[in-house]
Amino acid sequence: MRIKKINILFIGLFATILATLTSCDPKPAADQLDNYYFVKVGDVALPVRVCGNINSDIAIVFVHGGPGGSAQAERQNIYWKEIEKYYKVIYYDQRGSGITQGNAQPEDMSIEQFSKDLDVIVNFAKEVAKTNKVFIHGTSWGGGLTTYYLLDTAHQNKLQGAIIECPAYDIVDGTQLSIQWILQKADSNIAIGKNVAYWNNCKNFYALHPTLTANEFKQHQLYLNQEKGILYNTTNVQSQETSIPKYEISVLYNNAEFAPKSLTYQGQSIFTHLDLTAQLHQIKLPILLVWGAKDGLLPKINLAQQFVSNVGSSDLTYNANKYLLSAHIPHAEEWQQFNTDAKAFIEAHK
Repeated sequence: MRIKKINILFIGLFATILATLTSCDPKPAADQLDNYYFVKVGDVALPVRVCGNINSDIAIVFVHGGPGGSAQAERQNIYWKEIEKYYKVIYYDQRGSGITQGNAQPEDMSIEQFSKDLDVIVNFAKEVAKTNKVFIHGTSWGGGLTTYYLLDTAHQNKLQGAIIECPAYDIVDGTQLSIQWILQKADSNIAIGKNVAYWNNCKNFYALHPTLTANEFKQHQLYLNQEKGILYNTTNVQSQETSIPKYEISVLYNNAEFAPKSLTYQGQSIFTHLDLTAQLHQIKLPILLVWGAKDGLLPKINLAQQFVSNVGSSDLTYNANKYLLSAHIPHAEEWQQFNTDAKAFIEAHK
């Protein structure tokens, strides 16, 4: 991995390099690049890794999930190894997330500010990564952020298209659908006498917490994991060896706690207020929508069709009969199919 120090005044940011935070990969092949930056936006420094085909003028900006997740370990997913053969990929950590550095203030932890940060990264992809054509791939919470970003026509005009994977564009209804999903699993397990006490405790938890906040979401995810509602097709998940930047574990841990509790939409928690359904008609650019059939976190039934019915794009690629073995992470669970679909979409819209 090569470390670069840059000053990018033309897009209102600059990057500082902290070499002690990074570890070294072997030198990339002649047709590949692997550069690491910190892109400063206000008081935070977003870690950005640029990898892939050095000759490509196409970039894919990956928008990670969470909130509070990280893109820096995402490259270990074998899917990205295949995509990097053809395109440049921009892996960045969001404000107050992953190994982002600096001083993220609670008042700036909003989807509105995150969208501005994402716009900086899109500009970065064009001006620094030297690409003329940019696609966004947003997954889970990152799919919700991508959806919000695309509500602005000026943002859409910077892009060739967007890959949106199991997006958290409607957390209000999505959470209730997810609760219903796990309660049905609880009833099924109780009916066959499987871990009856555990699943009765599960039902009691939701009786006490009919509306989930960030505090209850951890427990909700534990229940989902018991029924493979987040990662179903585990036997097909493959990884590659790659370094990730060195970091202080406390930064990663603190950000994972901080982001979900702090993130807002219109001044209110995203967990109780984020619903972009009524605004989806504003999105006009080409979209590839992917949704796992076994998703328990954001169930495909209702949410996928609601997105399809409301989005304004006349160029929407979506096949409800694909990703039947995936839950919430199709690009990992059925990466071969995702690779085929993503490349076909990009090549058709580049």
